[in-house]
Amino acid sequence: MGKIKSALYPHLQRMRYKNLISAFEKGKKSKMLENQILMLCTSKGKLGGNLNAVKNYIEKNALDYHIVTVTSKEQMSVDELGTAMAQSKYIMVDDFEPMVYVLTLRDGQHLVQLWHAMGAFKRFGYCRGTAESGSLTHKNYTEAIVSSPELCQIYAESFGISVDKIKPVGTPRTDLFFNDEYVASAKKRLYDRAPSLVGKKICLFAPTFRGQNVNDAYYPEDFIDLQGLSNSLGDDWTIIVKFHPFIKDKFNIPDCERIFDFSDEREINDILFITDVLVTDYSSVIFENAIIGNSAVLYAPDYEEYNSNRGFYFDYKDYSCGSIVSNQNDLADAIKSITNNNDDYIAFKKRFVSLCDGHSCERFVKEILEEG
Repeated sequence: MGKIKSALYPHLQRMRYKNLISAFEKGKKSKMLENQILMLCTSKGKLGGNLNAVKNYIEKNALDYHIVTVTSKEQMSVDELGTAMAQSKYIMVDDFEPMVYVLTLRDGQHLVQLWHAMGAFKRFGYCRGTAESGSLTHKNYTEAIVSSPELCQIYAESFGISVDKIKPVGTPRTDLFFNDEYVASAKKRLYDRAPSLVGKKICLFAPTFRGQNVNDAYYPEDFIDLQGLSNSLGDDWTIIVKFHPFIKDKFNIPDCERIFDFSDEREINDILFITDVLVTDYSSVIFENAIIGNSAVLYAPDYEEYNSNRGFYFDYKDYSCGSIVSNQNDLADAIKSITNNNDDYIAFKKRFVSLCDGHSCERFVKEILEEG
């Protein structure tokens, strides 16, 4: 039965988008526009992350490309969208976009995946073992980017494509981390929001959610006693709490002058600019944190259960840079003693983020648009 289902799955995918496929095939009769880029981001309702970073770079440098952005399935009719896709030499996505996987690209056309996450932490795509083997998903990318050369094989397997299609150019959205003006502005905004943060050591507590998705996301309240942690850290430290956006029902944050709830902040990266030590568990924010140069402690009371349900690309200890804590009694000491000046930290950055150096957009344009 499983083999039959796998064989039928591509047919079902195509049936779902048969009208779009028809419009795309008709659009192929028109000339392909060599300098047109279609950026498709329908899951978030707005252009952000890597796509927006590349767009801003192209516009800032007045490069000769015409960019069409599609952030909603209702933005264009099916015929208009199919035609726009067919006429664009470059179609770019940064997430799961099922409508593109059913397309048979024309000669010389590029479908580029600028995956929103970076590094390689929790397994995704075909490496999770849950995808239908006959699925079309991801398999027609002509290029996909990664943040380090050491991750090329992992992303090739996750997307079900050959490793030569994986381009180690870095992560475009992290170029902003090297923009002194932006960093200074972000710091000022956060210090203006909470002036008592100035002069303090800052611990950012940013765990990922438990549950399956936005509908049942939560973080176990018994995992952390924020007041107790604050007392153990002492007066020199403040704690900023940033829960995952999926978590709607947050437990009460203590009313304390050394604990701040910044869960309403849209960009966790902005908070990292004022952070000394990040405390997280299974979040890919550890990669952004390493680029900025902060220390990190992995606090994972439920590691065994979480690993059995999701799985990681590498051994969990390889993500720790030397510090994994499973109970709160040891957490404060780990925070106060952690350092980013060790061989584990250097190896971590080399493996996962070696090309995130402020020039990712530049390499993307050169290696994919100009040379592709």
